[in-house]
Amino acid sequence: MTTFFQHDTAEAPLAPPRCLAAFWRHHPLADQAGETLVAATLAFQRTTGVQLVKLTPAGNYQVAGRGGHAEWRGDAMGRRTFLRRAITRPSDWLNLSASLTPLERDMVAAAQCLRQALPAEVPLLATVFPPLTQALMLAGPEQLRAHVQSAPDAVSSGLATLQTGTGRLLAAYQAAGVDGIYLAAQHLSEAVLPRGLYRHIGCAGDLATMAACDGFSGNILHIHGPNIHFDGLPSNGRWLIHYELGAANPPASAYRAISHLPAVIGLPFTVWDTPGRLHPAIHKHLAGFQQTGALLTGPCVIPLAIPDAHIATWIRMINHGA
Repeated sequence: MTTFFQHDTAEAPLAPPRCLAAFWRHHPLADQAGETLVAATLAFQRTTGVQLVKLTPAGNYQVAGRGGHAEWRGDAMGRRTFLRRAITRPSDWLNLSASLTPLERDMVAAAQCLRQALPAEVPLLATVFPPLTQALMLAGPEQLRAHVQSAPDAVSSGLATLQTGTGRLLAAYQAAGVDGIYLAAQHLSEAVLPRGLYRHIGCAGDLATMAACDGFSGNILHIHGPNIHFDGLPSNGRWLIHYELGAANPPASAYRAISHLPAVIGLPFTVWDTPGRLHPAIHKHLAGFQQTGALLTGPCVIPLAIPDAHIATWIRMINHGA
């Protein structure tokens, strides 16, 4: 991603030299097949003018071929709801496969098509969920916690299988020409897993997954939800941290005291939609993160109700000073 980010030092090799804006959204129904997702992603890029593209498959795409069932039921963000979990008994952890599923292979093919269709100077990120987030999708939080207590070896075996499968997916994306990984760690929050449990079953796997991303030009770690587990942040490498500015999360200054990695600043959509608040908020948070530039975006994905025309305006305001 050398055309998008400035490489400064070995300690912080990725640093946007100025403020740039990028957004992404789910494409429900279109995200069930690579061909239709490619078309929807390219249409979004062309109508908004976004200069960084993220392949955003359905949130369950890494577990869809491993059992269970999820559907989009009108969620405003385009997320799918799990109607049936794949793992209900401890023995189910032992039956997981590390082979790429048909949908995973289809998304890798979609990434290759996107890379060929996009201008060379536009970086392409592929969304990947780390093994522990996949485990939460497969079992649900309560069942996962129960199985950690009753059958820890079975859970460990399942997580190891998911780790192997994730490594294979990362290698496939790299072979497809993807520039970087958007690692969506939805479990890095006290609201999902207690800190002690995360340290016990998740932290080492997260760091191993990040290490497997070293071959990409640049990556973004999305830390999701309130009361973040900062144990899971990478300590080095080509990473930016997508930091949601919510009331439950520590302020920018507290993050900077913990990590030297540049932040992708996730401004609330109400701020984006209020021009009088936008630039003061940007200046405030740049100062808090001690950055002169940043990739600016929203808290997570764009709500489906926000028109592409609004997003195009936001991008022009930042990227082109319009």
